[in-house]
Amino acid sequence: MDNKDLNKKIAVLETQVDLLESELSYLNRLLVNCGFPEGVQTLKKTVEELLSSTPSDTAEDGSELV
Repeated sequence: MDNKDLNKKIAVLETQVDLLESELSYLNRLLVNCGFPEGVQTLKKTVEELLSSTPSDTAEDGSELV
């Protein structure tokens, strides 16, 4: 790859980073507005707690999840 190709690749990657940062920021604001005080961080902690406290293949009543 020459410099022109590398600069083009860098530009594409910078655009992708900008888009991902915007999406993450928007998602974070939505989560805060929905009651997750720290946004994404609170959502992650909540999901981790849910997954660690209940078996993944059975429902609370003991029936198998489909």
